[in-house]
Amino acid sequence: MPYIGKQPLAGQFKTVTVPSASATDTYAMTVSGAAYKPATAEQLIVSVNGVTQAPNAAYSVSGSNLIFTENLTASDTIDYVLSLGEVGNTVTPTDGSVDANKLSSTISRRGTAHIRVNSNTLQENVTIASGENALVAGAFTIGSNVTLTVNGTFTVV
Repeated sequence: MPYIGKQPLAGQFKTVTVPSASATDTYAMTVSGAAYKPATAEQLIVSVNGVTQAPNAAYSVSGSNLIFTENLTASDTIDYVLSLGEVGNTVTPTDGSVDANKLSSTISRRGTAHIRVNSNTLQENVTIASGENALVAGAFTIGSNVTLTVNGTFTVV
């Protein structure tokens, strides 16, 4: 994708799909066939009839809908909608977006570790440094292909 100036080094840049313009102001946004819900209108670059639109002045977002302040017509063309995604040096994941597949297969932490992996089922390796504690609340199951090694005191309450 071409950029003017230095190419951003971080972020998720996605082309958003919207239906062809018609006599309405609201258009459902999708990415790869799934509903797309940007956090803010400023996260999008929208071009209509070759003109970049101003966020919040020309359009807004509500959930997965792109809403123009004026109805478009069938003769209008939505050239593109580009989502800048999570641009910046730090990114806070959206609630519920991190699952077990996105976690490291080995979790290592200094200090007291409160471990809860997939409804208290340990499916990967967990390392707790010497002299530190691990607390698991509720029922705890070790998966069939997981080895539990304890070098020290193991207490079950």
